[in-house]
Amino acid sequence: AYVRALSTSDQANMWALRKAGLGLLMGMKGDAKPTSGVEDICIPPVHLPEFVRRVQESMLSHGVNATYYGHCSVGVLHIRPVLNLKDPNGIKILRALEEEMSDMALEYGGAMSAEHGDGLARSEWIPKMFGLQIVRLFEQTKEAFDPNGLMNPGKIVHAPKMDENLRYGISYETNNSETFFTFDSEGGFQEAVELCSGVGQCRKKLVGTMCPSYMATLEEEHSTRGRANALRAALSGSLEGGLQNEVVYQAMDLCLECKACKSECPSNVDMAKLKYEYLAHYYGEHGFPIRSYLFGYIGTLARIGSMFAPISNWVANNSINRWLLDRFIGVDRRRKLPEFTSHTFSKWFRKHRSPKNIKGTVVLFNDTFSEYEEPGIAIAATKILKSAGYEVVLETKKVCCGRPLISKGFLKQAKENARKNIEVLLPYVENEIPIVGIEPSCILSFRDDYLDLLPGEDARRVANNVFMLEEFLALKAREGDLDLRFSSETRKIWLHGHCHQKALVGTGPTLEVLRLPENFDVYEIPSGCCGMAGSFGYEKEHYEVSKAVGQSRLFDVIEQIADTDEVVAVGTSCRHQIADFTKHQARHWTEVLIEVIE
Repeated sequence: AYVRALSTSDQANMWALRKAGLGLLMGMKGDAKPTSGVEDICIPPVHLPEFVRRVQESMLSHGVNATYYGHCSVGVLHIRPVLNLKDPNGIKILRALEEEMSDMALEYGGAMSAEHGDGLARSEWIPKMFGLQIVRLFEQTKEAFDPNGLMNPGKIVHAPKMDENLRYGISYETNNSETFFTFDSEGGFQEAVELCSGVGQCRKKLVGTMCPSYMATLEEEHSTRGRANALRAALSGSLEGGLQNEVVYQAMDLCLECKACKSECPSNVDMAKLKYEYLAHYYGEHGFPIRSYLFGYIGTLARIGSMFAPISNWVANNSINRWLLDRFIGVDRRRKLPEFTSHTFSKWFRKHRSPKNIKGTVVLFNDTFSEYEEPGIAIAATKILKSAGYEVVLETKKVCCGRPLISKGFLKQAKENARKNIEVLLPYVENEIPIVGIEPSCILSFRDDYLDLLPGEDARRVANNVFMLEEFLALKAREGDLDLRFSSETRKIWLHGHCHQKALVGTGPTLEVLRLPENFDVYEIPSGCCGMAGSFGYEKEHYEVSKAVGQSRLFDVIEQIADTDEVVAVGTSCRHQIADFTKHQARHWTEVLIEVIE
């Protein structure tokens, strides 16, 4: 059987699948994983079918399944037995398989290591493969060039037993501590960490969004893999102090919680979720910093700031307060703080009249930022929905989505906010009224974080009925049910998508909506994370990393965009980041679209 990949896109997908193959296989849930050690055997292709049949018989005799992938044309089929190496019996079976399959490799004139090298996994079998006389020459070469054994000790010569250096082994501890999020689909918190198989897809440079801080620092500890290794060491007992160890905190600190690993990592390691859980435990032990309260409870702070605006804005942004925040709280004085308005979206909405059920009703979930800081965006969104013939409802009993709380580890309070929001929105779901939102990290919390904070049918039903505004409009447009008329005005627009949007939804719906006007010329900036990541970029110790994350793929690109072109950014933090580091003021797509609706 074969597949013809004739188009460029099909060929790209096939190569991508090949590269992601191991990570996808290692994403198996549970303790049993496709195990290395025998997977690199190479046999002359003419003998490969017979070899594979014998291997399958051997696997069957041990009661083991295996995964198969590789390059049959050159005699390499990567065969990985699915074994639980936390179980002594799993280790025993792996050794038996390595004995049997290394014998087969010799019998067929093959090699134990064809592509991936020997390493600690296969160096034990080198004497069998080469003979003692040749191995002695290897040892003499090693002693001549590396007498102190500093370079890759235990590789090729003087090798330990293959089961002495297992990532998992009989001494590996399992941590069953109680968690705020559910990790049922992963098998538990520790199993969620162990989804990282070490393939290192997070160590790519300037491709995709994962992992922003690694792209900026190129340090292993700031990659998704590095963080997973730190967490694994803490949970398994090999790192003194466990999760409270400062090494773990430093590794987790530069995670921007972009969620890109959730979609770009072949094993779907969700490091953002792991960081939320980690912070809840770490700060639960050490106490939450004042700065975490300021950012985590931004919904409350914004409401108070709005009540006293514009005085509150003057107080927040005067030089003395900025110095105090920088010196004692750690909010970088080089940042311009968001400004609150007393003319909130809710006040405008109370005077607003929507059409009554021309096409239907929509609930607009007004987030903290569109309510107290950027009401013009929510106003534009309401007017667009009204022009499309929808009655807009504002639910006054809802509370903050909890996204800022989640980001800072206040998971107990975030869970209460989630419970309240699900309770007040469920009646709309029961009446088949869709719920739409503007801020990606806010509205997508319903479809991601809520499902793990409050698992159950109610959360699932609400999640299935929640949409980003552009998702809803794009869907109606595809169904031919979006009656919007646009002027003939010509505009050139450059879009930067939000990280959570890219990971969970994609930027497709935003591009679709921006391309509804016939004379709009719309391009997507091939950027990763902007580097702001909510409060991350405001924090003094993160300022330089925040800037470095967005520099080459976003700021430098925007600086080349003509002043007459529009820059559109979906996330509020992205717009602030672009304003701080470029000449452009990015806007939300609703603000652009409402200007050309007739």
